[in-house]
Amino acid sequence: MNLFPHTSARPVFPYATLLAAIGLLMCAPVRVHAQDSANSQSGVRASRTPASPREVHGANLRATVPKLDRDVTLDDFDGMNPSAWVRAHMAPVEGFVQNSPIDNAPPSERTNVWLGRTATTFFAVFVCYDHHPETIRGHLARRENIEADDSVGILLDPLQDRRRGVLFQVNPAGVQEDSNWVDPGNSDNSYDQVWNSDARRTSQGWIAMMAIPFRSIRSRADAPEWGVVLRRDLPRNSETDYWPRVTQSISGTLSQEGTLLGMQGASSHNIQLNPYGIAHRIKQLNNDDPNNPFFSNRNLGGTAGGDIKAVVKDTIVLDGTINPDFSQIESDQPQFRVNQRFALYYPELRPFFLENSSYFDAPITLLYTRTIGNPEFGARATGKIHHTNIGFLSIDDRDPGIFVAQDDPLFHKRAVTVAARVSQDLGRQSSVGAMYVQRTLDGHANRVGGVDFRWQINHHWTVSGMAVASSTHQQDGTYSAGPAERLQVMRIGHSFFFQSNYRDFSQGFETDSGFVSVPQVRQSNTQANYQWYPTAPWAKRLGLQSYGIETNLRVAFNRSGQRLFRYTNDDVFIALAHNTVFAPIFDGNSDTLGPNDFSALTRRTNFAENKIGFVFRSAPKPQFSVNLQAFHGATVNYNPVGTAAPTLLTDDTVNATLTLQPISPLTVDNIYLLDRADDAHTHVHTYESQTFRTKINYQFTRSFSLRAIVEYDSVARNPLVSSLERTKQVGTQVLFTWLPHPGTAIYAGYNSDLQNLDRSLCTRLSTGSCDTNQAILPRASQYLNDGREFFVKASYLLRF
Repeated sequence: MNLFPHTSARPVFPYATLLAAIGLLMCAPVRVHAQDSANSQSGVRASRTPASPREVHGANLRATVPKLDRDVTLDDFDGMNPSAWVRAHMAPVEGFVQNSPIDNAPPSERTNVWLGRTATTFFAVFVCYDHHPETIRGHLARRENIEADDSVGILLDPLQDRRRGVLFQVNPAGVQEDSNWVDPGNSDNSYDQVWNSDARRTSQGWIAMMAIPFRSIRSRADAPEWGVVLRRDLPRNSETDYWPRVTQSISGTLSQEGTLLGMQGASSHNIQLNPYGIAHRIKQLNNDDPNNPFFSNRNLGGTAGGDIKAVVKDTIVLDGTINPDFSQIESDQPQFRVNQRFALYYPELRPFFLENSSYFDAPITLLYTRTIGNPEFGARATGKIHHTNIGFLSIDDRDPGIFVAQDDPLFHKRAVTVAARVSQDLGRQSSVGAMYVQRTLDGHANRVGGVDFRWQINHHWTVSGMAVASSTHQQDGTYSAGPAERLQVMRIGHSFFFQSNYRDFSQGFETDSGFVSVPQVRQSNTQANYQWYPTAPWAKRLGLQSYGIETNLRVAFNRSGQRLFRYTNDDVFIALAHNTVFAPIFDGNSDTLGPNDFSALTRRTNFAENKIGFVFRSAPKPQFSVNLQAFHGATVNYNPVGTAAPTLLTDDTVNATLTLQPISPLTVDNIYLLDRADDAHTHVHTYESQTFRTKINYQFTRSFSLRAIVEYDSVARNPLVSSLERTKQVGTQVLFTWLPHPGTAIYAGYNSDLQNLDRSLCTRLSTGSCDTNQAILPRASQYLNDGREFFVKASYLLRF
C-alpha cells in the first residue's frame, strides 16, 4: 500500500499524511512532570518522594551531591571501607535493581556508590562487592574496548531533557569508555573527553573512581539539577543492574532517570585547541588517472593541521578543522563484499565525523559522511537551546579532483557538503524536526530537504516518520527531482518487541551525501520477537535465562509495482549465562530479476534462495569468546560471464569471530569469512571468497599500546561462469600509541598493502602510456607491494 501517493516527479512536497501526523502530535496534550527542587541535606542517602501511578520509574529518586573541600582518591576507600571523611562529606547511593537477565529482580551482587563534587569536578566512586572475585573480568585494554569486561558507569543528563546524555564507564583495570547517549538506547563511542579514573581489585570485589571535569560535560551553570542513571555490568551472568530501576518494559533509559541535586555552578564553558603534525614516508600506486597508473615516492614529507572547539553558553559546541588526518584509524571490519546485489553500508570510523553525529540522525539517512573522503576545511555547530536541538556542518572534499586525469574537467576541483538539522522536543520523548543537505561540485548540485517527527504514544509504542524531496542539477544541464518517505511503528517491551517500517523512494529521488541501499523502491520491513523468562528451578540449574521466537519480513517493489525481493527470516533462540545465545535460523528468500537487470533475461524471473543455518555466541571464560554464524542455501550469480543470464547457486557462508585474552594486557581478535558457491544444477564451482583478519593489541600501560592488524582477502572464481576478478590481497597495519588522554597523543605506524598485480601495471605503447584496449592493472600470480607508509604523528590538546 502506498501511504504517500505521488502526483508529480517534481518536488511539490506531497506530505499531507506526514504533516497531519505532526499536527496531531503538536496538538496532543503533553504531560509535564514537575521537579521538586527542594534541597535535601548533604551526605544523605538517595531519597524517594511519593510516586504517582503515571510517573516514570526513577523520576522520584533523587540524591544530593555535596560540595567537597578536596579531591577524592581510592585511598579514601581502602579495603572497600569508606573512610570517616567519606561518610561525613559524600552522598551514598544504594538500592540497585536488575534489568537483565531478570527485569526488576534483586542484583546478584551488591553495589554502593558515593557521590560528591568540587567547584570544577564531579566525583563518583563505585564499591562493587563480589562473592566470586576470581571471576571478575577486567583487562588492560585500549580505551573504549571494555565491552566484554565487568564495568560500572554513570549516565548523566545535565539538561534533564531525558533524550541525550553522556555515559562514562570504567572497568576493574581502570580503562575508560565514554560515549554520547541518545534514547531509546543508542550510544556513540566517538565522544572522547578528558577525565580521570582509577580502579582497584580487592578480596571482596573491586572499586572504581571517576573524576569528571565539568568542562568535559555540556551543562548550564544555573541548573541546580541533573538527570542521572548508575549502572553495573557483570558479563559472566549476562547481567546489568541500574539505579534507579530501569525496566525493559519502558522504552528508553533516560526516560527513567533519577535526579542529582546541588549541581548549580557546574559550568562547561571552555575553548580547546588541538594541533597536530605528521611526518611520513610513502610509496604508493598512483592511479588517479585510471589509464596511466604509476608508482609515486615521497621519501620524506609532512603536513600539519588541527581542530578547534569552543563551548558557547555552556550548551552549544562550535567545532572547526583544518586539514584533518586519520592515519591512525584502523581498517574497516570485514564484510561479505562479493556477489552482492545492493550497496553495502560501511560505518564511519573517523573521529571528527563521529563526534556529535547524533544531531544529524534522521529516519532517512541524508548525511552519510563516508561520501566525504579527503576534507581540508570543515566547520560544525551542535547543541541545544532550551528544547531545540541544532546541528550544522559545512565541509569540503578534495577527492573528486584528485582521482582523475589532469585533462579531466574535475581536476583540482572539490566538492562542498552543507548539512543543517533542527528538531524541537515535545513532551518527554516526542519531537518534530527538519533537515537540509546539499552537495555541490563544479556545476553539479544535489539538494535534499524535508521534515520528520517522532511521537511517543506511551511507554511502549512510538511512531516516527520523515518526508523529503531532492533536486539534482547535472553538469550537462539535465535536471531530476523526486520525493522520498519513511514511516515506522515500534513497540518496545520486556517480552514483546515489534517494529514495522515503510519506505518509498521515487525514481527522481537522489541523495549524493546520504545512503540508500535500494533506490527507486517501495519497501516494507517488519520484525517481531517474543521472549519468555523461566523462573523454575530446572531453568536455573541449566543456566537458562530466556528463550523466544523471532520473525523478520522484508519485501520491495519497483516503481512499476513489480516485486524486487522478498526476504523472510525465522528463528528460535535461547539465552544462557556467560552471554551465550544459540539460534537455529531458516531464511525463505527470493530475488526477482528481469530484462532491466540482465539483457539475457527475456522476462522477469524469480530465484528462490532458501537457507538454513544457526547463530552461536558465548563468552564462557574471561580469556575466551566466540561468535559463529553458518548458513547453507542458495543465492544468485550476479556476475555471469559476458551477456549470460544469471543462474541459481548453492551457497555456503561462514562468519566466525574468536577473541582471545590469555593475559590481562593482550587481546587477539580473529575474524574469518568464507563464501563458497557452486551452480545449483550442474554443481560446477563458481566462486570462493575468503577473509582472515587478526588484530593483536598489547597494552603496556593504560596510555601506551602496540596494535598490529594483518588481513588476507582472496577471491577465486571459475572464469567460465563468473566475471569476478581473481584477487589476493594482504594488508598490514602496525601502530604504537601513547595516549595519556584524548587529544594528546603520539602515534608511530607502518601500513603496507600487497596485491596480486602484474609489475608492468599495463601494456605500454611506444608513447609510454597504457594501451586502453588491454587490461589495466592486470592480475598476476605473485604479489606486488602497491602501498607502503611509515608515519609519526603527534597532537596536543590545549584547554582554556
